[in-house]
Amino acid sequence: MSDNGTLLRVSDLRTHFHTEDGVVKAVDGVSFRIDRGRTFALVGESGCGKSVTAFSIMQLIPIPPGRIVSGSIELDGEELLDLNEKQMRHIRGSQIGMIFQEPMSSLNPVFTCGSQIVEAIRLHRRISSRDARAMAIDLLVQVGIPEPAQRFDEYPHQLSGGMRQRVMIAMALSCRPRLLIADEPTTALDVTIQAQILELLKELQASTQLSILLITHDLAVVAGTADVVGVMYASKIVEQADTGQLFAEPLHPYTHGLFRSIPRLGEKKHRLETIPGTVPNPLNFPAGCKFHTRCHIGRDKPRCRTQEPTLREVRPGHWCACWECDRYETAAQSDPSDKVT
Repeated sequence: MSDNGTLLRVSDLRTHFHTEDGVVKAVDGVSFRIDRGRTFALVGESGCGKSVTAFSIMQLIPIPPGRIVSGSIELDGEELLDLNEKQMRHIRGSQIGMIFQEPMSSLNPVFTCGSQIVEAIRLHRRISSRDARAMAIDLLVQVGIPEPAQRFDEYPHQLSGGMRQRVMIAMALSCRPRLLIADEPTTALDVTIQAQILELLKELQASTQLSILLITHDLAVVAGTADVVGVMYASKIVEQADTGQLFAEPLHPYTHGLFRSIPRLGEKKHRLETIPGTVPNPLNFPAGCKFHTRCHIGRDKPRCRTQEPTLREVRPGHWCACWECDRYETAAQSDPSDKVT
């Protein structure tokens, strides 16, 4: 059985891709935990491993070249990595729903939006086509699509980007999953539609105790949505804390860099700061701290160049993987997957 309140626990997850050029360690030791009715956000630059973490939870990693090398993924105490493909097909949709990053490529262009929602419903529920259609139309109403009966019979290309994203949400929620993985759910949407989508997710969460894994690079989205944040860099979580705590006092130099790159209202015009350098090649990560080549502190310190720091609880409820955080370190240590989020 899982601990009280815990829905998802990911422990020391490692997902690697074996290519002709070598082994890509896309996710290499990621741990976190999500409580029922709460939102955990994974943030970071493109290529840091956020989406691979999500696909690992869903077990949608292409094999070959990918493979979950080790770790644990527990949904309400059940080890998902012990399940076969048939068992996972039952979990997907009915227990875990997913909003994919780009609805135009995720929705099938040759089928109507409604028929795709009906297919998802009938895959997990033994109901008639008529009842499934009624349920699908009701879902379109719930996600705020006007004239839902008409939209049911329309194709994805006939809808706007915001409408397609709402169809994806309706499909993800069609079987009332306990966990929703939202992979960049507001990408390429204008700010008005983005706000509507995020408000919709918050309303659904409040009414159903839905747990959400939010994957994004947008810290503004995180500030208004997430309860807990994990900052990823080069295959690992380098900082994790409650949202308020992280925004009030980030500790890792990479997190500081992300915050400095955000434009702020009311400030005089100035050039936005950028994090120097580029994300390291996953085929050839640098020795020591993976961020040291871009860090104004670590590039000059031998320890940062030779020894990789582990994610440690340096303050109550605040984890950080940086040698400079040693001065904050608390006596009591725990694993981030043991934290109720």
